[in-house]
Amino acid sequence: MTTPTSARAGNLIEILLRTLALATYGVLVWNIAMAWWADTSRVTLLLLLASETFTMCLVLFARHAAIRDLSPVALAATMYAAFFFVFFEYGGTRHLVPEWAGAALQLTGLAWQTASKAALGRSFGLLPAARGLVTAGPYRIVRHPIYLGYLIGHVGFLLSNFSWLNMLVLAVLYLAQVVRLLREEAVLHAGEQRGAYRAYCGNVRYRLVPYLF
Repeated sequence: MTTPTSARAGNLIEILLRTLALATYGVLVWNIAMAWWADTSRVTLLLLLASETFTMCLVLFARHAAIRDLSPVALAATMYAAFFFVFFEYGGTRHLVPEWAGAALQLTGLAWQTASKAALGRSFGLLPAARGLVTAGPYRIVRHPIYLGYLIGHVGFLLSNFSWLNMLVLAVLYLAQVVRLLREEAVLHAGEQRGAYRAYCGNVRYRLVPYLF
């Protein structure tokens, strides 16, 4: 059960994360603007910006959670997932596929994210938390479809903006994402809707990638 003290601490931490995320978003805008200005044919940069802008809007207006995971592991994974893009290398990267192919993957990922986030509504958030159980739309296919949308888009970005640094940044990001989704599931299994969530997990077997994980 959440105590008033832990609830207040959770609210303060979430407000701080949202504020830091907004400030860091300014760094993303600047870095992408400079890289795009140097080569205006790089559509994948603008699509990365569009994806992160959409995410930022949802973060700022998400409802407060009834239960949050405030463990150091969850906080560290969330911090990295919120600010990973400041570590990207935007200039001097290589095209492993044509720009249009990377952009097509990003658009696919963005469309999947949009459908998933529309189903989730204001239950979206940064910290692993219980903000309500959603089982409709893309949630019928995998239990964490938003992360799948991110993955598709990030693969597209990496293939058109490849560097070993960018690959490392994304490898660490998806380790953090796995930590976040596992911690989120632990919160939901402990919440008021744990019975319904167990039934949902029985119906939707895969967490992130169908037939794989």
